[in-house]
Amino acid sequence: MKLSYQWLKEYVNIGVKPEELARGLTMSGSEVETIEDTGGDKVMNLEITSNRPDCLSIIGLAREASTVFDKDLTLPMMAVPEERADKNGPRAECVIKNKKLCPYYAARVITGVQVKGSSEKIKKYITSLGLRPVNNIVDATNFCLMETGQPLHAFDLDKIKGGKIIVREAAKGEKIVTIDGVRRELKPDMLVIADESDPIAIAGVMGGRDTEVTESTRNILLESAYFDPVSVRQTARSLGLSSDSSYRFERGVDKGMIVSSQNRAANLIFEEAGGKICGFSEAGVLKPEETRIVLDIERASRVLGESLQKKGVMRILERLGMTISAEKGLAITVHVPSFREDLKKEVDLIEEIARIYGYDRIPAKITKIIPQVTRKEHSRKVIEKIYRILPALGLDEIMTYSLISRQAAGRFSGINDDIVELKNPLSEEHQVLTPQLIDGMLRAVGWNINRGSRDLRFFEMGKIYSRAGWKRSVTETPVLCIALTGALRRDWQEGERPAGFYDLKGIVEALFETLKLPVEFAVSPIAWLDNAAEIRSAKANAGFLGTVDTATLGAYDISQSVHVCQIKLDGVIEKTDLRNHYHAIPKFPSSTRDISILCDRFLAAGRIKEVICSTGEDLIVDARLKDVYEGEQVGSGKKSLTYSVTYGLDTRTLTDQEIEGVHSRVKDALSGKLNVTFR
Repeated sequence: MKLSYQWLKEYVNIGVKPEELARGLTMSGSEVETIEDTGGDKVMNLEITSNRPDCLSIIGLAREASTVFDKDLTLPMMAVPEERADKNGPRAECVIKNKKLCPYYAARVITGVQVKGSSEKIKKYITSLGLRPVNNIVDATNFCLMETGQPLHAFDLDKIKGGKIIVREAAKGEKIVTIDGVRRELKPDMLVIADESDPIAIAGVMGGRDTEVTESTRNILLESAYFDPVSVRQTARSLGLSSDSSYRFERGVDKGMIVSSQNRAANLIFEEAGGKICGFSEAGVLKPEETRIVLDIERASRVLGESLQKKGVMRILERLGMTISAEKGLAITVHVPSFREDLKKEVDLIEEIARIYGYDRIPAKITKIIPQVTRKEHSRKVIEKIYRILPALGLDEIMTYSLISRQAAGRFSGINDDIVELKNPLSEEHQVLTPQLIDGMLRAVGWNINRGSRDLRFFEMGKIYSRAGWKRSVTETPVLCIALTGALRRDWQEGERPAGFYDLKGIVEALFETLKLPVEFAVSPIAWLDNAAEIRSAKANAGFLGTVDTATLGAYDISQSVHVCQIKLDGVIEKTDLRNHYHAIPKFPSSTRDISILCDRFLAAGRIKEVICSTGEDLIVDARLKDVYEGEQVGSGKKSLTYSVTYGLDTRTLTDQEIEGVHSRVKDALSGKLNVTFR
């Protein structure tokens, strides 16, 4: 928005230099970016925020200046004097076909005009704002556009077929030549101003060449209307056509200024081109919403941290165009004008007071800080800890889409078969809310491998979706997905060591150990996984891990082994204890004994450890698997496991006899419960 310093002084005797005016407007919210010297006038370029369309006019900025500098505002005449009006003169009928896109339309006929150049004053002011003078009719409408912020358009009345205005949507394939000489094809959702046969203007954007005012024009129809901002914006963008009118219609014009601006323009045309101001006609109804806000000045003082005086507050609000209808102590009832639709609540008025009063005058104070007992939720702390653990284990985070295809959703049976489909998907690739993170993980793995990056260690924390309960409501479950593929390590001594199933298992164990949670693994066949295992924590299912089979990898164009796991985080988060527990270093020495077991190859190592620890009770400090052997020496279908068992007490040293007794009971329990032999 451009502002002429000389033009503004027509409405408010500001009494300050342009630079001081620019500072005052900037500090009150209408930022002045530059000041240019244009032939004895100072023209300011302002950045107006989208919520202040009232400042897209000279009068709007003059009102701001009058408030900031506490000067009276003088507005031009906004009514047509009786001596200028011909009540018996001709009028034009207006018909609105789409009242949603055009709630109100007003037309004023002016006859007997003489089209010529404008007066020097009008040409000076519109030229200072970057507008090109055309003739006294067009210049008058442009002058009023910049003065009041209400776009207007003048048609040559004699060129309107039937003398009737019809506001409607364009027909398919309909075309119009706009005043810039370009022939434009219109779409059916575009609003146009038409006569009985053709469009004569694109509503809110630009007029048509066939009805433009020329030197031969004698009678005009002056238009003023309210057009739907969204419709004008869509039309302007679709046509690639922007104008000063569309810029203002898009942001919303003052509903209370539509007829007043038209009257102002009619008076200017009368003064510039003569003629008679004749019939006025309108269609539709447009009543500005009446907004009343009760402002408690005492509360406003507390919010701003500054003692406000009632008289000063009322003066600021009245300068801004508001009226006070009632007073009750320090509470006042404020009527908001139609040009300030951004003011809805008491806090909005407090903000108005603050910006005019001056933020620089409000003292900075350190308020009392009341510490919160819980600054972060437990779940957030656990998630953040996991985000620290996984990169420390050498993993890189990825993020994938939450929408996948129906085919991908059904590719991983046994995880979550009750999928959530979208009613109106954007494409076949985005039909389903993902029931697992495996699809996105394998897509990321495949994408990287196909671009030469083959050694990958990825993780993703996200949500999976399913339907649950008799209401079939959608549930979200937070999960963690990890994938390993390619070489885990490459060096000149040992060469390449590929990532394997047990590397992934070790990462899962390290994660649970850091979170102070128990974890176990049990063989659990999954159709699309080789070496599949169930992850269990505190006797509950926590997820799965395994090696993706060749058929599934082929669907993602992957030709190397990929090991994946998915862990349900809701149970993990709930059971994680983030407190640190201190254990003193034992004062008494412990003793270690080995147990070498020969058992069925499918017997879970975790089950063996469970029997060892439960039998030894408090005397066993630790039991660790230290060796696994499968081969000819133990026979087919068998395996040999060696456990290192540590015995000890915090209160005294165990005797050899006590240790051997416990060790013997452990072996008996293993033999009796698990049918194992010893080597």
